[in-house]
Amino acid sequence: MSRRPPTAWLLGVALGLLTVVLLARGHRDVGYARDEGVYFEASRHYAAWVAEVAKEPGRLSDRKLRDRHFAINHEHPVLMKTLAGLAARALAAPAVDPRAKAPASAGGMPEGAAMRLPAQIIAGLGVSLLFFAGWAWGGIGAGLLAAGWFILLPRVAFNAGLHAFDVPVAVASLGVVLAYRASASRRAWGIAVGPLLGIAIAVKHNALFLGPLLALHYYACLMWGRWRHGRTITRAQWVPLPLVSMAVLAPLVAWALWPWMWSDTTARLLEYLEFHRNHSWYNMELLGRNYNQPPMPISYAVIMTWATVPTTLLLLAGIGLGLGVRRELRAPAAESADPPRFAAPLPSGWSRLDPLLLGMLGLFPIALISLPSTPIFGGTKHWITAYPFLALAAAVAWRELWQAVEVPKQHRRWLAPLGLALCLGPAAAATADGHPYNLSQYAPLAGGPRGAADLGLNRGFWGHAVHELWPTLEQTPGPIHLHDMHELARKQYEREGRWPGQLQPTSVRRARSGLMFYELHMTTDEVALWEQLGTTVPLQVLSLDDVPLTSLYVEPADPAGRGG
Repeated sequence: MSRRPPTAWLLGVALGLLTVVLLARGHRDVGYARDEGVYFEASRHYAAWVAEVAKEPGRLSDRKLRDRHFAINHEHPVLMKTLAGLAARALAAPAVDPRAKAPASAGGMPEGAAMRLPAQIIAGLGVSLLFFAGWAWGGIGAGLLAAGWFILLPRVAFNAGLHAFDVPVAVASLGVVLAYRASASRRAWGIAVGPLLGIAIAVKHNALFLGPLLALHYYACLMWGRWRHGRTITRAQWVPLPLVSMAVLAPLVAWALWPWMWSDTTARLLEYLEFHRNHSWYNMELLGRNYNQPPMPISYAVIMTWATVPTTLLLLAGIGLGLGVRRELRAPAAESADPPRFAAPLPSGWSRLDPLLLGMLGLFPIALISLPSTPIFGGTKHWITAYPFLALAAAVAWRELWQAVEVPKQHRRWLAPLGLALCLGPAAAATADGHPYNLSQYAPLAGGPRGAADLGLNRGFWGHAVHELWPTLEQTPGPIHLHDMHELARKQYEREGRWPGQLQPTSVRRARSGLMFYELHMTTDEVALWEQLGTTVPLQVLSLDDVPLTSLYVEPADPAGRGG
């Protein structure tokens, strides 16, 4: 990569910091998603273990203490939840006692916001990394395009602010791949790539695929150099330092960062893998049909990518991959001043096959989720790991297209910003329009939320869409049926003094009010609310571009009004 001037570093850091600030502020309006309720509870347990061990280091080897704290949600690695719990201990206001009916303390952040902060910081790091990588490959415009391609997607912006693992593992994967690319010619990165992969695995299991994919890419580089340029493959190149580091150091680092695995490692590892191999099924609507068990249509991930990523950005990524392949095919063999070594297996002169690298990592997550044997997961978040690499492919397109068009320098000064605005504008506008309900946002070519509803695409899930309900909930009679809101998410609101005391959760049969989060398979749930409350008219409806997302039903105050 080329040496960057100080302005590049300042701009890259500024973009990362701006991302963190906007996520931290904007996600105060985003309700707690279903999985977050579980993660909040687990985070408190994990951070408590760290606090106890810090106080008494000798208890680090206490298996009973470890298992007691890490048993909850042990089917996921613990790194992000531990960081979240520690952030809450350092920054959060004390929990509110619901019996005291006290307002939330002004002495710190809401606990949920504090727990979301580590993931938001990592998202900012990802924006900076994409900017630096894009800058190195194609200048400032390419860097801005790569960073914006990623973080301005409505689904990425939504998930980036949550206490969850999907954007953090995408950023961690990006870091591993950039380190791997540098490790082809530098010993330090050859050593570092293994621990970085271990950290990525400790974030989420998606990173387990990186080692095999990068090994496949590396050996493709060897074969390409031999076949295309007639190079001789040395013995040192067959088992190079980067692959050894990933094979040896990555598992050790991942194990060290997951105290649950310190005991009965083999049995617990097998349990972990089996859990994800037989993951619980989600309901998902696609083109007007509800799917509640595998297999999903093979086209599912492709359709949802088309429907949620602005078409201009998808086209740029495809063009970048195509132009990158063309350049690779036309590139003559370059002389290498240094011989290949164990620590530097691909010195200058050897092709890095960047189009293959970006294509593999950008398309593999989408292809994986498309397999008929893959369980139904929770929408586009499960292939967010593809997006940083598609963003870099778009940066390649930016570089190649500008090089192909002869534009006078004085015209490029205004054409480049205009081009960026045209490329990133639809994504930015969609994200601004969809906030805080970007999990229900769709791309312009799909017609936005209304067009997607007409097409029969999933409207939303996770029970997070409650932002504008708070004033009404204060006056709503309880008990309340929570529908798709997780009880642990409700308890988190309660810990922060935001949940009205009269709204204790109950079943539909005992409810005086009820929430309804719209999905195709939940129509019978709404009918049950109508029958119990005696009305078909919701008190308040939350919508995005006139598409209902959440309704609040309340039994009529006048019994004569029942039956609506």
